[in-house]
Amino acid sequence: MAVAHAATRPTGDRILPAPKLVGRDSGGGGVRVCILTPEFLPKWGGIGTYSYNLARGLRDRAEVHVVTAGRGPEMGPTPAPDGVQVHEILTEGHRGGSLGLSFQLAVFRRLPALAREFGFDIVHSNHAYMSDFLVRARRLPATPVVTVHTTLGTQIEGTLRADESVPLNGSERSIARWRWLFRACERRYLRRTPAMIFVSRFVRDHAVGGYRLAPRISEVIPNGVDTGRLGDGAREPGPMDDPARPTLLFAGRLLALKGVGTLLRALAHLDPEVRLILAGPGDPSPWRALAGELGLDRDRYTFLGPVPYDEMPYLYRRADAVVLPSFSESCPMVALEAMACGTPLIAAAAGGVRELVVDGESGWLFPPGDVDGLVDRVEAVLSDPTLARSVAARARSWVADNASLDQMADRTFHFYEQVCGEAS
Repeated sequence: MAVAHAATRPTGDRILPAPKLVGRDSGGGGVRVCILTPEFLPKWGGIGTYSYNLARGLRDRAEVHVVTAGRGPEMGPTPAPDGVQVHEILTEGHRGGSLGLSFQLAVFRRLPALAREFGFDIVHSNHAYMSDFLVRARRLPATPVVTVHTTLGTQIEGTLRADESVPLNGSERSIARWRWLFRACERRYLRRTPAMIFVSRFVRDHAVGGYRLAPRISEVIPNGVDTGRLGDGAREPGPMDDPARPTLLFAGRLLALKGVGTLLRALAHLDPEVRLILAGPGDPSPWRALAGELGLDRDRYTFLGPVPYDEMPYLYRRADAVVLPSFSESCPMVALEAMACGTPLIAAAAGGVRELVVDGESGWLFPPGDVDGLVDRVEAVLSDPTLARSVAARARSWVADNASLDQMADRTFHFYEQVCGEAS
């Protein structure tokens, strides 16, 4: 089994030690996996959470390496889970640049040397980042596998359906402005990917049908969450809790695509005692302005900004309901985490959400952008706590049976075995 050793690397790159590393010599399946991800916990993001969960789930099945963007000297090294080796590579991202292109360039420079040193069998990237887009020109011996979390097409469609009264942020404007170029790159990238994992049937159908893809091997493997960590039980109320005031939680980036405008408009029609907590990165200024235009008092909503990953179960459990009002989702981690915590979920019936939630059985659905529909669902949940608890309990059981971390890792590892079998 490969063991990390001192090697000459460009200034700014870091290799973090991986105690208890498993793999070829310890029954880990004989597969050496490199997960490419610009995001990795504790940095916020669905792909970062997915990569972290996948690495933890695979560590007893394979030798797992993670190549991720350095966080910068001011933040220190990225924490490495036991049994996983994390390789930080220098990018411009920690200085405020876009992680997309800068991470691709860093991967192009550094991945070939890492692949030679550790003998990767699989290089597993996450789309829509296309982190291995440039390095494929160097023809690595490892087989590329891509998890397709979303496509630019679904993001663009969702963004264009969002609230027009709030300006798009920089990333949304860039995608909309350069969508033809980005989609051409995406089409080329996916058509040259031999092995694909899709996180939902929705994203599979959109990608395969929209781009006429014909991967040699593909499978739908939904995201998985750590049900043990999320289902450990309630914590003591915090100083912001008020049992007399029902609390809704939004967890995600503050983007028009995520339906923040729909949620604020619904809040304006709900009982004044209902309050909203918004947890996640992004500029809250345009949303505060919209809340002011809607006549919402400041005590009705709180923007927390990014919340540490370890604190999210506490937020989920302290809420009376988690609301996911997005205009496009494939297999949202927020939905699965809320369900695993036993918190009622109210979600827009967008994309792959309908594969996770059955309306009235494991959660509540409403049409994307339908303010009245969202108001009705919130009132239904808050007015009948017994029903809400019953539905939430069924949702929690469903996640344990269908979307656990171990299930995702097991299916992904078997997918790797098929890929390696085809390549041999």
